[in-house]
Amino acid sequence: MKTGYPSIDKPWLKYYSKRPEDLVYPHQTLYQYAWEKNKDHLDEVVFQYFDRKITYRTFFENIRKAAKSLTAMGVKEGDIVTIMSMHTPETIYVVYALNYVGAVANLVYPTLTEKELQKTIKDTDSKALFVLNAVLDKNPELVNELKVPVIILDVQESMPLPVKIGYRIKTGQGKKTRLSNCMDYLSFLNAGARIAKTDCISNPEAPAVIAYTSGTTGEPKGVVLSNDSINIYAEQDYAGLVFFQRGKDSLFFLPPFTAIGIVHIHLQIGAGIKTIIQIDLDANSIHKSLFRYKPYCFMTGPALAQNFLEHKPKDLSPCQYYINGGGSISEEQAERIAEQLKRCNARASLSNGYGMSEAASGLCLGINDICKAGSVGIPFIDTNVRVSDPENGEEKHYGEVGELWFSSPSLMVGYYKNEKATEETLLMDSEGRRWLRTGDLGYVDEDGFVFLKGRLKRIFITMGKDHVAYKLFPRRIEETLLIQESVEQCGVIVLPDEIRMNVTVAFVTVKNIADISKNGNDTLINQLM
Repeated sequence: MKTGYPSIDKPWLKYYSKRPEDLVYPHQTLYQYAWEKNKDHLDEVVFQYFDRKITYRTFFENIRKAAKSLTAMGVKEGDIVTIMSMHTPETIYVVYALNYVGAVANLVYPTLTEKELQKTIKDTDSKALFVLNAVLDKNPELVNELKVPVIILDVQESMPLPVKIGYRIKTGQGKKTRLSNCMDYLSFLNAGARIAKTDCISNPEAPAVIAYTSGTTGEPKGVVLSNDSINIYAEQDYAGLVFFQRGKDSLFFLPPFTAIGIVHIHLQIGAGIKTIIQIDLDANSIHKSLFRYKPYCFMTGPALAQNFLEHKPKDLSPCQYYINGGGSISEEQAERIAEQLKRCNARASLSNGYGMSEAASGLCLGINDICKAGSVGIPFIDTNVRVSDPENGEEKHYGEVGELWFSSPSLMVGYYKNEKATEETLLMDSEGRRWLRTGDLGYVDEDGFVFLKGRLKRIFITMGKDHVAYKLFPRRIEETLLIQESVEQCGVIVLPDEIRMNVTVAFVTVKNIADISKNGNDTLINQLM
């Protein structure tokens, strides 16, 4: 019998073939986990990089070489090393090499300013910096004042020779980016040649990576994820709604400085998925690769999914999963994308997910037949959700809107050197479960599907004509505008007002103003112009 509370009833479990209590989580480091999953498949392909195929054997050999070089540099267990790069093979080797020696990868955005980079190096007491050559090409002064070793990761390092030559001709870029206080990756590896052996450190509960929130609501915070957090997330995903098949391929463009990027690289390595690495993040380039490689799995985002509609349909029949995350799309856009996938003969339907860096990545997913229009899916198999009253924390029933809280064994350790923010975000209940306050408003229906209704922090107070204070929900205004036939896209912001406290302003893209005028919608035109 249902109680009416999603967190107690857990109606989403009916969609899973296993139960949460059936899962046995590994207690390993990221390196140990990847090795145990693939030690019997060393000649299979782990990465395809500009058509060069890299086997698991080469993958692990390069990790151990980099681990020796880190040891030669004096990097040891518990140390932090900053990485400012994209998802090149060498970047991934270094992340796992740091894990091998028990160190932590501090994964920062390549868009950091010189001052911001200096600050994160100092705050984390980083022992070294690995930086992509393309970043230094744009800003050579970025590392001038740094007092730590700087190793340049070259995007060309693992390219096949013909591609490398073509790349240099096209970009006018030489083989190496050289700065007086830096060393290239080959010199870094050579420094470790004198080390006979480096011990593999095993401390699964220790931090593995620091990834950063986007900072859209304030200063970006460093999310500390342990080995266990990331491995548990992977195991939840394997036992979930996606059928992972060893040897199948995934077109992958998510950079490692986002939690979803580094965690999903690890997930695919563990699953034996061949990861086709897409470095060029131009939307047209990504879709050119999508139609070329026809991957089994493809993860996208709202803007990229919109670009998908602009391409002439081509065969995507091998595509089993087409997953949208990182933001919601309108139901109209979702329908158009679903139609485009059918025209491409894809076996996948549009799948929507929801997650946070603080949870190591995903929390909900709706996949193919297990989905509902407008929903972000159902919670992962060992993830719980409750809808809480933003004011008093009391749990709400099915269909009632409140703040979404999630409990999962993959939750972060906390924010780096930010106990106050950690205490505000992670709550402990009377039974010892940790809950993540998302700051997102939503509800859960009786089938267990989660629906987003806006950001808690996007609730504002306005004074009505009757001099009564009312709550403003910009997301609801956006949804109301989007159902208008003449509106294509919109975004609503809130501005302070002396009389009404706050007022909303809508930025709207209309489909065709001339057609609107013919249909007699002059009032709307006047509002929009």
